[in-house]
Amino acid sequence: MKLVHLSDLHVHGEPVGGSDPVERFRLCLAHVEKHFSDADAIVVTGDLTHDGQSASYERLRELLSAFPLKVHLLLGNHDHRGRFQATFRDHPADENGFIQYVADAGGYRMIMLDTCEPGTHAGHLCEKRLGWLSGKLDQARRDAMPVLLFMHHNPVAVGVWAADVLNLIDDKEFRGILRQNRETVRHIFFGHTHYSLSGALEGIPFSAPRSTNHPVWPEIGDRRRAGFGPIAPNYNVALIGDGSVVVHTIDFMLEDEISWLDIPSEYAWVHEATPDP
Repeated sequence: MKLVHLSDLHVHGEPVGGSDPVERFRLCLAHVEKHFSDADAIVVTGDLTHDGQSASYERLRELLSAFPLKVHLLLGNHDHRGRFQATFRDHPADENGFIQYVADAGGYRMIMLDTCEPGTHAGHLCEKRLGWLSGKLDQARRDAMPVLLFMHHNPVAVGVWAADVLNLIDDKEFRGILRQNRETVRHIFFGHTHYSLSGALEGIPFSAPRSTNHPVWPEIGDRRRAGFGPIAPNYNVALIGDGSVVVHTIDFMLEDEISWLDIPSEYAWVHEATPDP
């Protein structure tokens, strides 16, 4: 399975973090279409807009309507559930109105989890959402379908104050669900932090890309600051096989600066000259 993972678009009518989020997302979509149009799934893990306003969702819908590939959307802490639903009226949601749903692709079951809570930038999972997740994992296990889990917030502290103060709060029950489903959940994909991450939670590997608009420097430690600068925006491409997940980071705005070297077919073995005796 080939999966394209984008996050933190922050679509807005004005620059955000010194960059134009609309233009950068347009460049990102063009790069995905050029290089990965054969992807089994494309997922955006939240912060679709910067301000959660209707005009920003309308702009996002215009951008996606011009894109020939299907894109799965989740909400982030900068989004507004009601305004999103008013613009994307046919988008799936659960019976309680949360923007969480299931989609199958490439032999995997993708579970999209809504971790947003109005009035806070931190992540939350109420009993209704946790119950929904448990039910979907139970069904995937009965269907013998391996699961890829998607969410916006980082589900574990990552050692960066600016991220950890806004991560998934009260995660004890969530982690218990993960422990019970280690054989079912193959990988967790999230965003929110705006920098590349990888690791594992309860024995399940995870990964996150940078923002497509304004990446952040990972200031490891307790310093209460966030750093912006000449960091390339990116998206991730995951190649998922039987028993393996390989995640590539794609710096989509740097391709024109790359120098290419043609590699001969005999490159599998290269003779290295040895000094004369």
